[in-house]
Amino acid sequence: MVAADENSKNLVGEINNRLSALSFHIREYYWMDVQKMNEIYRYKTEEYSLDATNKFNIYPDQIPLWLIDWVPKNGGYLLGNLQPAHMDFRFFMLGNLWSIVSSLGTPKQNDAILNLIEANWDDLVGEMPLKICYPALEHHEWRIITGSDPKNTYKLFPSYFFQLFRRPEFFLLSFRIKEVH
Repeated sequence: MVAADENSKNLVGEINNRLSALSFHIREYYWMDVQKMNEIYRYKTEEYSLDATNKFNIYPDQIPLWLIDWVPKNGGYLLGNLQPAHMDFRFFMLGNLWSIVSSLGTPKQNDAILNLIEANWDDLVGEMPLKICYPALEHHEWRIITGSDPKNTYKLFPSYFFQLFRRPEFFLLSFRIKEVH
């Protein structure tokens, strides 16, 4: 941590400028909702200029079919990874919940993440604690995609529930699930 005093005034200012730029970049380029999907479908590919709409050269056919029906009209989420010509469209629960807690997303984006969780409750929670990632990677697929990182597979973690307390109905629903089992 940096103490805010006369000696660190310039450093604190630079940190705030950097955080502002980083927040904009993540909110703009890592956000996925129905509107963003529609934009991607209209992207031209192989554009290379400062004025390019498709800054990361994303091909529209990279959008997985499951995503089209999975993201509700009032929902959205932050992508797990974005590289030139490749987006990771899986939903990462922990990262999206922490983006809410840390105010990384805008208030509208934060609500959209919670709307997506609510709309896809059966996929993300079902009868278990929250899933870390949707859709889950199967068999040895996780070794290829994550570089053999076993924590990114289909394992479930009960510790996510505390992050859903922004919406009391989620908290109450989690208790109903526990009572049934």
